[in-house]
Order: sequence, then structure tokens, then C-alpha cells
Amino acid sequence: MYQIDKSVQPTSLTVYKNDPQASYDNLPTNVKGDLKESLLKEQGFVCAYCMSRIRLDKMRIEHWACQDDNKNLELDYNNLLACCCGNEGKPKHTYICDKKKENNALTYSPANRAHSINSRIIYRHGSGKVASNNPSFDKELNETLNLNETRLVSNRKFALKAIHDELAKKKGTRSKQDIQKLYTAVLAINGNGQRKPFFGFLADYLLKKL
Repeated sequence: MYQIDKSVQPTSLTVYKNDPQASYDNLPTNVKGDLKESLLKEQGFVCAYCMSRIRLDKMRIEHWACQDDNKNLELDYNNLLACCCGNEGKPKHTYICDKKKENNALTYSPANRAHSINSRIIYRHGSGKVASNNPSFDKELNETLNLNETRLVSNRKFALKAIHDELAKKKGTRSKQDIQKLYTAVLAINGNGQRKPFFGFLADYLLKKL
């Protein structure tokens, strides 16, 4: 997870919310489409939780505070996140992110700046796992979101290998300037508005080398 800076909600959602009968379950197709596009753009086309690549036709809209217990927040843009499909259709033990979370609560949201999510996540670069110094949140990362699912861990390690390969291209010790340049590139958004998958994991690794 990494801090998400929420943008202004789509105009179509603003208009729809003025309807006294407005509800998330009855979102018009055009409003839902605008909502998906807006969430994708502000997150750089990566999942709010696992940070894998997502796209318009392969994503889920997540309610950080679940709909069942928080009807007042079901159309609150600040409560909405773009997530991966969570291994839907595969064995249940592989479910991750929103698909795994269902209606369970999370202590912290990556979209709430007051929650300081970047300071609460620990990246284990050797194992490819994520953790937290907060025991209850650490349990949520593992059990509620299943962020250390086998394939996710492998994908993080594979992404980090590309960083290692880049660092190894130049003989000798890489200078801090070299590492800073790569760190900046990892955090950059490309011409299509996309961030690198697992950019938080990768940036943390490079930051520790500066």
C-alpha cells in the first residue's frame, strides 16, 4: 500500500448524488464508468492494496468502510478505491485485496492522509512480504487482505529483481546520484498515467540505499 491522493469526484457522481433515491447498487452505467476512470487515474492504474496492475475492464470498486455497515458512505468518493479482481474464480485461499476483505474492517485506509499509511507499512525485501509494526494491522494485512499470498510475494520479488538488474548494469558501486535517479523513475507516472506495479515496495528498497 502507498498513500493515495484523492482527486475531485467525477461530475456525473456529484449530480447523481443529488437524486434522493441515489444508491451505489443503482449507479447508472455512465456514472460507474466515470468513477472507475477517476479512481484508476488517481491511483496510477495499480491496486490500492496489493499495488498490482489494474485496468478499466479488470478491476473492482472497493468500499474501504463496507457498504453494509456504512450506508452513509456508500457514495462518498473518499471511501472508494480501485482494486484488482482479487483472484476471483481461483481457489478461495488465493483471494486477495477487496475480494478477500469482503465486509471486514481495516484499521487504516491508503486514501486517508491522516492514517499515514506509508509509515505503517514495512517491506521485507528479502522475502517479498509486507508487514506492519502494529500487530492488529499486521494481522489485517495477512488475514483480511492476504497480501502475502504466494503469487503476490513472487511478483514483488520479480519486480525487485528488475531493480537489481538495473543497478548491476554499471560496474562498481552505484553512486547515490544513480540510485536517486532510479528512485525517481520508480515513483514516476508514465505517459499513459500509469505507475509501476509494486512501486511502493521498490521505492522503499531504493530509499534505504540513499
